Amino acid sequence: MSKKLISITDITGYLYCPRKVYLRLVKGIKSPPTQRMINGMLRHKVFDLFNKNEASLVSSIKTKASCSEIKSLYNHLFTNITNEVLMLNRTLAYKFDINEQDFLKSISSSLVPEINLRVPVILETLEKGFLGKELWHELKPKYLTEFKIVSEELGLQGRVDRIEFGKFIVPVEVKTRDKIYDSDKIQLAGYALLLEKEFNKPVSSGIIEFLGKKQEIELTSELKVRVLEIADEIRNLVEENAEMPSSFEKCKNCELRENCD
Repeated sequence: MSKKLISITDITGYLYCPRKVYLRLVKGIKSPPTQRMINGMLRHKVFDLFNKNEASLVSSIKTKASCSEIKSLYNHLFTNITNEVLMLNRTLAYKFDINEQDFLKSISSSLVPEINLRVPVILETLEKGFLGKELWHELKPKYLTEFKIVSEELGLQGRVDRIEFGKFIVPVEVKTRDKIYDSDKIQLAGYALLLEKEFNKPVSSGIIEFLGKKQEIELTSELKVRVLEIADEIRNLVEENAEMPSSFEKCKNCELRENCD
């Protein structure tokens, strides 16, 4: 019998406020859909398609190409994918007043650092004489962006901001704040467990990017065990229908505060 799937987001949410996880998983109270949530969902769809199509893009490079030419290929791919996602979800985008041009700009701003990571690696591999499918095969490191992983065996699921495949597999979490919390380390350790199951390789470190800086985090066995312990605590919470207290100082910014009494 497979375990109840617990998301890495639920684990970090549990560390922030156990009652919020209780309301969502036990009481079945979900945050009402918002423009921000729908934007995020559409963004995930764009990057899911990008991950599936990047190998074909790189394999299509069969002659020497310049930096600007490769960037143009990536921009063209992202524009096509974004337009496709918006077309297939036009009714939803309209309902939540999502401006297509603003969404395209948002995707483009996220695209810049992803392209800037990839282009130098492609140029370097081209200089070694590899083209087409060989170019993709020899490309190191490779990256996956906003990649979803599910493990029925672990009972965990999550979406990793970025995964770097080089000599080692390295999960990368991108933050918009200037402070790293213990929950961020737990989050990376959860991704490490999922990646180890998915690719059958050890994952011993991760990276947190924040405000243009990078900090490497050692993903110890203790951190990974703690992830599994918290996941089990959450499962027990659900099975026992256990009441959880609020973290009162955090309530004013919680989207579930009206349902929390």
